[in-house]
Amino acid sequence: MAAAAPPRLHSQNDTIKRQSARSALEILLQMGFPKQRCVKALAATGDRGVQLALDWLLSHVNDPTLDQDIPREYILYLCPVGKLQEGLATFWEKSLATFGWNSAHNFFPHMTLCSFFKVEDKKLSALEHCLAALKDDLQKAPGKLQLDLFSQKGFIGLMVAGLYDNFLEGIVSKFAGLVKAEGIVNNGPKKQLHITLAHQHASEHHPRLEKLAHEIDLNADVRWDLRLYSRDPRLATSEVRKVVKAYSPDQDDELELIEGDYLFLTPGQNSPDGWYTGTSWLTGGTGVFPYIFTQRTSETWLWALHRSLPVSEEAVATNGVASGGDGDYDNIWQSDELYAKVYRKKKSQDNTGSPIIASAPPLKQMEVIEKKPLSILVMRHGERCDFTFARGWCEKCFDSKGNYTRYNLNLPRRMVPRKSFKEFEQDAPLTEIGRCEARLTGEALRDSGVTISYVYASPALRCVQTAQEVLRGAGYTCQLCIEPTVFEWCGWYKAGLPPWMPPEQLAAAGFSVNTSYVPFIAARNLNLAENVEEYYNRCTSFSRHVARKHESEGGGVLIVGHAGSLDACLRQLCGKNARTNNEFREILNQFPYCCLAVALQDPNSKRWALTEPPVSPLTHTQNKLFNWKILQ
Repeated sequence: MAAAAPPRLHSQNDTIKRQSARSALEILLQMGFPKQRCVKALAATGDRGVQLALDWLLSHVNDPTLDQDIPREYILYLCPVGKLQEGLATFWEKSLATFGWNSAHNFFPHMTLCSFFKVEDKKLSALEHCLAALKDDLQKAPGKLQLDLFSQKGFIGLMVAGLYDNFLEGIVSKFAGLVKAEGIVNNGPKKQLHITLAHQHASEHHPRLEKLAHEIDLNADVRWDLRLYSRDPRLATSEVRKVVKAYSPDQDDELELIEGDYLFLTPGQNSPDGWYTGTSWLTGGTGVFPYIFTQRTSETWLWALHRSLPVSEEAVATNGVASGGDGDYDNIWQSDELYAKVYRKKKSQDNTGSPIIASAPPLKQMEVIEKKPLSILVMRHGERCDFTFARGWCEKCFDSKGNYTRYNLNLPRRMVPRKSFKEFEQDAPLTEIGRCEARLTGEALRDSGVTISYVYASPALRCVQTAQEVLRGAGYTCQLCIEPTVFEWCGWYKAGLPPWMPPEQLAAAGFSVNTSYVPFIAARNLNLAENVEEYYNRCTSFSRHVARKHESEGGGVLIVGHAGSLDACLRQLCGKNARTNNEFREILNQFPYCCLAVALQDPNSKRWALTEPPVSPLTHTQNKLFNWKILQ
């Protein structure tokens, strides 16, 4: 008689399922936060999960409005995604660069379906359910949405043509009726639906703006998404500024400026000395700040995306439109970028770890320093021990007490301290050749004149060691940011992730690691069941995050990852679709150790394209294991 199966211990997946069964609000309440603060944090972050809301709460502890019941303002947009959106974004960028700011630049390309309406934070869940109820109706769209160019004094836009006007009006009217039952007032659909290209611009600019608008291909491929956004009501009357230079306050009434943060100005100011009063989007704190350390930007960067629903597939020209892409105009919430990962105490660090803070500006215009275009360099790690010496190498090197013996010159001279030597079996280090490969690549980067200001590394030990050797070879002084998002495809790790060394342990072992860095996606949130397309989307979302985060600075950003990282991080960034499962497996063998791929952003169009790496490739023959006994 066959023996019964033994009882199984609870797996990690069981724990995840139990936690996900609870709502984000329940988890935050269990942590001890007041309910008013919890619902406020969830509304402010688009109800995108516990971690994001928690980061918001911790950052806004000194926000004077934290305990005030101030309803947010919500709005419905119809947003293009794909080639048409790219054409609209190009027009937006060219018009801004050539003719300066007009009111259309305060938003990304969109179609406004209704006016702003206020919703109490406690009713957010009901509001989102009302939007979800429109899903079936959106599948009844009357074919492809047609747009016509319209121009008159002070306005250039694209007007909705054909049956779509009535269709969208019916969608918004139904939504207004649904939310009314929940006690939410929505005034129904907007009339004359359109996409604004230019508005309130100088009359002398109108003819050339109109000519530029005619360059937009209105028949380009597009997918339309119905999206629900919200904003802080104070934004309605405020100018939004992005912080491009950090500043440390000298007086109590001054506001600390953290590079990458956004400020909204108190309306009606006229400052003769260049100091204005504003509120930090990051912390909610208010104070005076040097205006010259900021630049004007779109209000929508401070909005939260709550939900997005695609319009009927019949209304979509799918050629060239990624199935899950959000478009380059998306704000930080649309790419699931966590609040803390972008802006929590993000100051530039010198090699001593002390913050570099700008001094107060003179009253005269500051000197403008030309910046280099932004480039993202993605590199595979160096030669690894387990692939070189095969399975069982670890048992040959360590005795039962964990003492290490080097039986081959290509094995590491010394091992970093870990809880158990068995951790190296799943998280292998570099060989000595691997370290040399990385160091040579770093020296080549230095000799080519490439400047790297930020380095992100996969938490795999071989990647951390590779990044460290690149820094040493190139002479860069920046610290490593450990980023689980760029770890290789999780489909190879069904049994669980490797036992990575945490940043604090790496720093204690001598690695130049930034222990205060908050990763884009925490290791615990990696999806072990992801498919190849999801892996590409994961890596691409981080590349786009890096692009937005460092765009104002320019220069080079290095990502040290795995064989697939070069393609997964850059392919979709450069406008191509993710590879299929078979294509991905076939291309993996084409990436040797320490190979390098580079994507460069065009400063005018903001588009990305692959370019020739600044260093030559590194090739060497494989040495077979030598047995001296053959000479006997």
